[in-house]
Amino acid sequence: MEQRSNTEKMAAYMRLIKREINGAVSESMERRGIHYPCNWGVSLHVVRRAAATFAPDHPFARFLCGQQLRELRLASYVIADPEAVTADELDFWGASVTNVELAENLAFSLLSRTRLAGPLLERWCTPEASEALRYCALLALARMKTLTPGERDEALARAARFVEEDNPALVRQAASLLREKLTGEEE
Repeated sequence: MEQRSNTEKMAAYMRLIKREINGAVSESMERRGIHYPCNWGVSLHVVRRAAATFAPDHPFARFLCGQQLRELRLASYVIADPEAVTADELDFWGASVTNVELAENLAFSLLSRTRLAGPLLERWCTPEASEALRYCALLALARMKTLTPGERDEALARAARFVEEDNPALVRQAASLLREKLTGEEE
């Protein structure tokens, strides 16, 4: 029953965005190295606006996140209930991050609204985590308003290490952003 309901809601969402399909945008993204199995090229604004018409629905968001269409994955981050995201789900959400656009949108639309600073620091702010997950976690931490003093100190220490160590440019930039935000809060 839930599968049918999710499929019906997904079809309704797709109807909302279908008239905005833009092949030129999709091709441009591909040329810039942003790859998707399926990409309609719908603008982020339209994707988010259409997703916002749905009430937070965690099971539906997880269903959308498992789809191959770019616009469905992006919508899943908006529709997911931040209060329902658990530390145990980080692997699930992290598996959806296959490029920079998804990393940024997962960070801004969902993870920054959770209370998962500790698990993000432990799992995704490590040298072993992929570049995309480190980038995503640092961006989410920079926007979180719920950091405890201990999480704040740990985030600041990790950000400093990521800036100083040999990390990819995106990770260093996100770490710098987080460090600036956290040191600005001290003043």
